[in-house]
Amino acid sequence: MVAPALALSEGVERAVWAGTVLLGAVLLVLGPARKNAAVVLAFGGGAVLWAASLAGWLEPLPETVTSAAGSLTLAGALVQSARICQAGECSVCDDGERADRGG
Repeated sequence: MVAPALALSEGVERAVWAGTVLLGAVLLVLGPARKNAAVVLAFGGGAVLWAASLAGWLEPLPETVTSAAGSLTLAGALVQSARICQAGECSVCDDGERADRGG
């Protein structure tokens, strides 16, 4: 989420975008948030906003602002995903907790 504000080269920022989207998508697919439409839509919207910013499609707006907004939206979706998967909140986490405790 800091990459847009650092004003790195365009290639580096695109690589950061690709890595963030890939890692975030894996986390969403493996967690219980995959069933939460709001989290999935926020993640997708953030990815599209950040990609559109990098492609220059939001040209009248400053690229630093739109890229940061996209990356913050992605981060927010991932934080919400983590909050959904807290012990006692979902069966996936409960099963993992029981396995860790040997029960």
